[in-house]
Amino acid sequence: MTDPMAIHTDKLTKHYGDVRALVDLDLDIRPGEIFGFLGPNGAGKTTMIRTILDEIRPTSGSASILGLDSQEKAVEIRHHIGYVPGDLALYPNLTGKDTLTYFANLRGGVDWGYVDQLAERLGADLTKKVGELSSGNRQKVGLIQAFMNRPEVLIMDEPSSGLDPLVQREFQAMMREVAGEGRTVFLSSHTLSEVQRVADRVGIIRHGHLIAVEGVA
Repeated sequence: MTDPMAIHTDKLTKHYGDVRALVDLDLDIRPGEIFGFLGPNGAGKTTMIRTILDEIRPTSGSASILGLDSQEKAVEIRHHIGYVPGDLALYPNLTGKDTLTYFANLRGGVDWGYVDQLAERLGADLTKKVGELSSGNRQKVGLIQAFMNRPEVLIMDEPSSGLDPLVQREFQAMMREVAGEGRTVFLSSHTLSEVQRVADRVGIIRHGHLIAVEGVA
């Protein structure tokens, strides 16, 4: 038996009333690849992510992550993924370290040596309260929580918003390392240059329709 696809969608469709946010999305993302998901704001990228993570239910169609059905196995899937939402919301009164401790406890513990390494690479100050951080520095805390349990699949929605160029470069190196270990990165972005630098393949979505899936070249 071959390994299941990291992410698989079958005719995934989501309507909000008359708005067709996602239409018949068929997508296969292989283990060990960095897949860039490109489209203008409002194209359906976040809807797709929230649907495959069972935050919202599809109108029709289905999705699976690592061969696990998105709806039936939503809790189990959480053990295998790291996620950076596009509208990252963190508790403002917790420090970065407290925030990561909270997520680590949800996941049954993490390797704190690795967490410190990630924080150092991204230049994240974990002693400050999240509410006192700039949006870019909050984003670093969000990235660390996604990477810290070495997930099999990383799903990230506009993850580099607010990061300065040097940190972006380090973040790109981190994504390449994940893929180098045979794990998968799903990178949703509206910035072509970012996706071009790291992705193996790119899907382009417009008005809820997947219009192309190609190698970056």
